[in-house]
Amino acid sequence: MLEQPEHKDILGRRVGLGSFVAFTQQNRLFIGRVIKLNRQMLRLERIVHNIWMADHTNKYAKDCVVIPDKDVDFYLLRNASK
Repeated sequence: MLEQPEHKDILGRRVGLGSFVAFTQQNRLFIGRVIKLNRQMLRLERIVHNIWMADHTNKYAKDCVVIPDKDVDFYLLRNASK
């Protein structure tokens, strides 16, 4: 079995599978979840979906910031009706 690569965000915190991160894409800020760890990059899935953008993207870990789960819960509750 292959060992999972270790990634660190811009603040030096460990990014793992299932972590929630903030990242930029096309000059906008998004919140997403890590769905796959590649050797150099993270596969991210945005938690709020738009019709005109792809739901998945690859980003380097140093281009992301890990955010606590309780903050993501608040974000989802606040934006549930959008």
